[in-house]
Amino acid sequence: DIGLGAFVGAVTLMLGVQRILTRLPTAAAARGNNANRSVASLLLGRLARSDSATCGGSLIAAGIVTLTTLTLSRNVAAPALRGARVSSMASSSSDDAAAREKELQGLWANAYDGWIDVPGEEAGVVVYTKPVATPGDPAPTPFPHIVASSRLFALTGFNPMGEDRPVGENRAANEKLVVDIQAMTPAPKAWWRAFGFAHDWREDGFVLAYDPEHGDAGEKAVVDLAVKYGQGAIYSYEPVPGRPGAVARRTVSAAMSQTVEADVVVERCDTPGLRFAKPVLADDEY
Repeated sequence: DIGLGAFVGAVTLMLGVQRILTRLPTAAAARGNNANRSVASLLLGRLARSDSATCGGSLIAAGIVTLTTLTLSRNVAAPALRGARVSSMASSSSDDAAAREKELQGLWANAYDGWIDVPGEEAGVVVYTKPVATPGDPAPTPFPHIVASSRLFALTGFNPMGEDRPVGENRAANEKLVVDIQAMTPAPKAWWRAFGFAHDWREDGFVLAYDPEHGDAGEKAVVDLAVKYGQGAIYSYEPVPGRPGAVARRTVSAAMSQTVEADVVVERCDTPGLRFAKPVLADDEY
């Protein structure tokens, strides 16, 4: 009977397939199409040797062989396809990160500074700076002595990696940063509150002053602290010879790549007419 033969043939074939697949080494799938052809040959060879194989059983067996081959092909191809997708996603993510760093480079290079309670300055006076391409005329008001005789570094706990955070989180990060600044080695000879800002951006932070002979060690310590707080970069300031109202400001990479680095000269200036220039802001003003 053809129906009975088909049934017996199918059962025999499936049992044979199970035994063969059990013996196949796990690495066979990694060998691609050659492994698939080997599996198919094994199955067809067992069919040819089976006394129970009939016309119906042969048809069913051929179907099983085809499905088995397709399944193994899919198992081999899937990891490669997944790998290609992951590689594409990683490349896209890398491109996005590079574009973001380039954007932040421009923002940070063109930002204003506001320094609060700088030692040697009159009480209540905020020292502002702005980037300049050429020396101001007339010459700007000179900086306090500590600025002209020190290497300065500015950092913040705000907005790690340039990503906006709620103002409450930012303020809490800065308060933790204060504790770390007070425990730094080497310790700065002075530090004060500060903020960087533009027409649509502001971050509050701190400026740390080191004697020139401790400047390199101070820079490393500040960069390490910035990395701890997920900051892409810090500012470094050095006096400009012959220009007491100007300092050279470098954007120094920390948790980001050197893409964010930039060198500009900033001069002391009057209070900029920007809404973020106020020394103190309420939470809803950020």
